[in-house]
Amino acid sequence: MKSLEHKAEKYDKGIKSITLGKLPKIKQFIVDNYLNEGEKILDIGMGTGTFAILAVQKGVRVTGIDISEKMLKVAKNKITQENLSEQIEIIKMPVIDMDEKFKNKSFDKVVATLSFSEFYQKEQDFCLTQINRVLKNNGEFIILDEVKPKIIWKKILYFFVRIPLAFINFLKAHVSTSSLKNFDEKLEAYNFLILEEHLYLLDTLKLVRAKKN
Repeated sequence: MKSLEHKAEKYDKGIKSITLGKLPKIKQFIVDNYLNEGEKILDIGMGTGTFAILAVQKGVRVTGIDISEKMLKVAKNKITQENLSEQIEIIKMPVIDMDEKFKNKSFDKVVATLSFSEFYQKEQDFCLTQINRVLKNNGEFIILDEVKPKIIWKKILYFFVRIPLAFINFLKAHVSTSSLKNFDEKLEAYNFLILEEHLYLLDTLKLVRAKKN
């Protein structure tokens, strides 16, 4: 596990192992069911670019942002090897710079996979405000992240899943993570209408598709 801190190229294999192979399948599900050809997508916390590469294969254009230089280096190499540099724009920046970087109503969809749990509550609030701003009318926000299960026995098993997942995210961004709490209510408070929800991995991962209301 510690080697992931020094070799970001091992992140994909590590996170796939920890999520028992679910993460790549969920990302493919998002691409197959939620993205449409010709759309412009913002990928928040793009990491090593795995989602961005899947997305452009659907015929969309992707702008990916992340603060990890090591992760983005891996992403750039993968994207170059796939000859997708023209379809994927990579920007090294924190989410707090979204208000200066992107224009109003400039994206059809915003996607965040295992990135919101890295943000402090104030950063989450700021990011939701900015996501609402940069989305076109009726645009969609798609988020996959950690949550705590509600069923008792799943809560117990949750800690066996959550601890390594939190640790690998720490190696990725050098910040602590915490599972999302009352995120449905927060989305509604920031003017999003929830369209779909799916739970995975003993209800420890939640996928939400929401529309700008």
